[in-house]
Amino acid sequence: MRKVLAVAGPESASAVAAVAQAVADVLQITVSRFDPPLPDSQHATAVLDELEQPDAVLGVVIRDTAASGRSWRIASRSAKPMIVVPPASAAARPPVISRILVPLDGTLESASAVSETIGLFASAGVEIVVLHVFDETTAPRFWDQAAHARRSWEREFRARFCTHVDVRIELRSGEPGEHVIQVAADEHADLIALGWSQRLEAGRARTVRSAVQETEVPVMLVPLCPT
Repeated sequence: MRKVLAVAGPESASAVAAVAQAVADVLQITVSRFDPPLPDSQHATAVLDELEQPDAVLGVVIRDTAASGRSWRIASRSAKPMIVVPPASAAARPPVISRILVPLDGTLESASAVSETIGLFASAGVEIVVLHVFDETTAPRFWDQAAHARRSWEREFRARFCTHVDVRIELRSGEPGEHVIQVAADEHADLIALGWSQRLEAGRARTVRSAVQETEVPVMLVPLCPT
């Protein structure tokens, strides 16, 4: 049977278990706790081996403050989606996954990465809110020239990047990372889902880093599909 892998240590068991169970309830799969008593140098490898099992759908891990912490080491090497849980979730009410925020940057790579996973949640009745943030180079030139400009743009965007009929699209302009955090709060999102390249070197994954470190809700990191 398919499972959510809850990677929980003694200090994070409550937060991780609660989020893993909420996801499992939506997807109607089981939760498997995994906390191998291994030194840090071997822990990530053991978790990744477990995630490679065919019945593992995704993993859940507590957030680290350091970029070299366990959560980043696992997420940057996992072929399966990883949900990173903020430590504050341990004191919050039991989570329910009813609305997911999905930031899309307008590339086929990011849309393809999250398509299958988001499809699973959408088919289970979870509301999907897609966020697209324009910058100076991507804002449509015709945007203020006709009343139907947004409708025309949105129709094309849906056809190319999000075919789920129940998706709602929110548009913003400016810095993506800031808007992800603000829209997640405004929309009362229970989860943020981001496609990412799994590259953490300087200058990369700025939106992912800020979402993981600064939001108060779990963030699901979905590896970009191989090209």
